Amino acid sequence: MPLIDPQSLDSGTPRTADGSRSYPDHLRPYEAFDDRLLHLLSEIQPATFDELSVRVEDPKVRAVLVRWLASAEWRGLIERRGPTRTSPRSYVLSERGHEQVQAA
Repeated sequence: MPLIDPQSLDSGTPRTADGSRSYPDHLRPYEAFDDRLLHLLSEIQPATFDELSVRVEDPKVRAVLVRWLASAEWRGLIERRGPTRTSPRSYVLSERGHEQVQAA
């Protein structure tokens, strides 16, 4: 994923640092899962997709997990970690993500 411009995070439509891409509209519906999934990730982080997925009990929520991860990453709520771009991805809450969990 390209680097997100931190100044655009509070705009409602985050953009890449180079301005070439904006937050995709098709990811907006997944924002509704923030409270539940950010809280879950905060309990087990760092977590791979598989580690997080097995903790999601509701199959409908599990089905949208990959899109929620993309949405949350675009909005600066989570960060992807891994030694290389081809290594297994782990996710952790960003500072913004921690703030949202605490506010909920």
